[in-house]
Amino acid sequence: MPKKKLTPMLRQYLEIKAEHPDAILMYRMGDFYELFFEDAQKAAPILEVQLTARNKGGENEAPMCGVPHHSVDGYIGKLLAEGLRVAVCDQVEDASQAKGLVKREVTRVVTPGTVSEPELLEGKEENLLAGVVWQADADGGGRGAGAFIDVSTGHFFVRRWADVGDGLDDLEVLRPREVLYEEDGLPGEILEWVERRVPCWSALEGDQLYDRGRAADLLERHFGTTTLRGFGLEPKEPAVRAAAAALAYARQTQHSELPHVTSLALRESRDRMVLDPTTLANLEVFRSLREGGKKGTLLSVLDRTVTAPGGRTLRDWLRRPLREPAAIARRHGAVEELVDDAPRRERFRDLLAGAGDSERLVSRAVLGSLSPREAAALRDTLDLVPDVLAELGECSAPLLAGLAETDPMDDLRRELHRVLAPEPSTSLDDGGVIADGVDPDLDDARSLARDSKKHILGLEAREREETGISSLKIRYNKVFGYFVEVTKANTDLVPDHYIRKQTLVNAERYVTPEIKELEEKILAAEERQLALEQRYFEELRDTVAAAAPGLSALAAALGTLDVLACFAEGAVKGSYVRPAVEEPGAPLVIREGRHPVVEATSREPFVPNDTELGPVEDGSEAQIVILTGPNMGGKSTYLRQVALIVLMAQAGSFVPVESASLGAVDRIFTRVGASDDLARGESTFMVEMIETANILHHAGPESLVILDEVGRGTATFDGLSLAWAIVEYLHEHRRPRTLFATHYHELTELATLLPRVVNRTLAVKEWEDDIVFLRRVVAGSSDKSYGIQVARLAGLPSPVVERAGEILSNLEAAEYDVTGKPRLAAGEGAPEAAAGAGQIPLFVAGGGGNGGDPKAREIADRLRDSDLDRLTPLDALNLLHELRAELESK
Repeated sequence: MPKKKLTPMLRQYLEIKAEHPDAILMYRMGDFYELFFEDAQKAAPILEVQLTARNKGGENEAPMCGVPHHSVDGYIGKLLAEGLRVAVCDQVEDASQAKGLVKREVTRVVTPGTVSEPELLEGKEENLLAGVVWQADADGGGRGAGAFIDVSTGHFFVRRWADVGDGLDDLEVLRPREVLYEEDGLPGEILEWVERRVPCWSALEGDQLYDRGRAADLLERHFGTTTLRGFGLEPKEPAVRAAAAALAYARQTQHSELPHVTSLALRESRDRMVLDPTTLANLEVFRSLREGGKKGTLLSVLDRTVTAPGGRTLRDWLRRPLREPAAIARRHGAVEELVDDAPRRERFRDLLAGAGDSERLVSRAVLGSLSPREAAALRDTLDLVPDVLAELGECSAPLLAGLAETDPMDDLRRELHRVLAPEPSTSLDDGGVIADGVDPDLDDARSLARDSKKHILGLEAREREETGISSLKIRYNKVFGYFVEVTKANTDLVPDHYIRKQTLVNAERYVTPEIKELEEKILAAEERQLALEQRYFEELRDTVAAAAPGLSALAAALGTLDVLACFAEGAVKGSYVRPAVEEPGAPLVIREGRHPVVEATSREPFVPNDTELGPVEDGSEAQIVILTGPNMGGKSTYLRQVALIVLMAQAGSFVPVESASLGAVDRIFTRVGASDDLARGESTFMVEMIETANILHHAGPESLVILDEVGRGTATFDGLSLAWAIVEYLHEHRRPRTLFATHYHELTELATLLPRVVNRTLAVKEWEDDIVFLRRVVAGSSDKSYGIQVARLAGLPSPVVERAGEILSNLEAAEYDVTGKPRLAAGEGAPEAAAGAGQIPLFVAGGGGNGGDPKAREIADRLRDSDLDRLTPLDALNLLHELRAELESK
């Protein structure tokens, strides 16, 4: 639509919209934010508001919708949830002072990755914006990096990626809400993930990504350094460009230099235990596999935190457990002291429960959006800190005692008390934000404004007495200000100096010189009061922003204490004990271990079990446990509980065991369950093999591997062959500590062939055709999966169950070769069995000149020459008797 045909207001709207073409523009008009044209058409159904039109029916008709200004954040949240960006355009001059059209400007751009409003955020979760850069090399490979910033807290870190898989893992684990990327050269797999999984993304070009020199310069200027090497970064590497892009974008959208972003951390895999997305999903650490929510997860059981920073810290500790035994012991020591001292633990938790989210409150101050109520919440939080630090100072655990050294921010606390009213109003526009005594001029203005009602009532009483009109009232509205209202029945008593302003059906409205003079004084006093309160609160907000580093450190300390107290509370409630975490490579020994989530949610008593991986007491080594047993017997629960106990221990928590001594692990790998990725054209079995391949390539001697039913996604012989070869490979090449649950009971023969493989099984009791699940892991193996019995319990028709039993007998008829070894074990790639580990062969292979007993070779030759397809059952039985007789005569 040509601008010359539009009103001045719509021309102004379009000019501002042109500066933010990729955002929904919310344009302030009085008490509403209005949206026009395509923005209105797109937003109206999302906001669930009526789509109307301005100049409806005319040639300048403009689709429009609007929302009240006082509740705009809730509507912005709806737009963000749809992955949209929002530009908030405010009136930046007083309408009463404006000459012509009121001046308007975009005061903030809110995007899914840069939102800071508490009501739009999940308190215990991070809200990350990611910058992604990839640097390709000549052979088509390359390296990349991701930079992640949480504008709401100031946390900022980078991750280096040696390959595409590293990048995909980080993105899947961290789940950024918004991604910025360089389109040229970005691997297709990463671009595909971003477009499928991220609510909002942008392909940046040119100056938005910065060349290598400018990127380093931007970061150095922001952090006030002359080099980035102090952060562990080289000036020209991809991580620097990614960080510069993320920081510049955040500063641009927030119209702020972001002074609360005070550091840039380089997170490397060797610093913490690595948990890839598959492992976090399979162990249901944060999200349930069935429902996708928090219910039924490890987090739901462990999260007893009482603060938002504590909740975010807990998530970080579970996502990135420690690897260094000494650091783990420091956490355990702190938890132990809080377990043993229940009164102190309760005092800590009671104090922390009253604390606000100081980490996010300081970011609101930095961004200029801290409200009076939020400032009061920060003040009240700081009031709790001296008592918390005093309690910490009496603790003996080094980690707790170290927290006692945190700066309590006393100067800021005193300033908040001095300037802020005890119970400030929600908005500066309402007044009552600044305390009495801060400024005499403010006190005077407030007194007049506060007493205005008393002055009006006094004037009203005098006017009634002087006019004799008992029903006379002095009222106020925004159009006329203060006025006298007289009913029609009394208009003949109105004095001559009353000036008529408006006629109503039943009344007349008048003004007088005295009323106008009083009105001017009151309104001037209110304006002066609000102006002074605005000035003092902005100064206070700047003071809070300047204290950002100290407040961030304090929030981190309170969050750490909250998690330690949470772990202690969980240990007491769940009867958890302190594990001993030893150096990597030490055995993993669990006595009477329990699954923390199943135990907490099941109505039945949980049956605990032992686990031994690594060197064991008899001098042998259990590197790989082949776990067999019935369906519904508890194999999957057992596997997951071992992994969760290790994860919890290295995060710093006590664990659900009678005792545990655990060699620290560098990674936990899992391959469990059946899932597909149809969007990428990957079947269930393909996903299974991709995840297994990742384990075989990356697991090492310090890793823990959990494999559940590998090979079950394809034909039986294919799957069994793959499972057999995978166990051999893990035994001979990677050597991680491994729990391998399977229904292929043929795999139990590997314990006779490979020295570091042991068999364990889930015990059951059989009674006729029924079974009882004992859920106890015992030494030995099972040659049954009891699938047919479980099918009977599930209610399959009897003919189906009976026929399945007949077929099973046929399938089990010939599992071993003539040497008595599993047929699976043969082949050039098979590893040599340990000396004495193989079972005694039934027959010594004949022919081929390999020695052996002549009689045995003769018997083998007779078998080889027999036409088994033509033998009747009776002939076969007779042949078997003859061969046994010859063997016994040897």
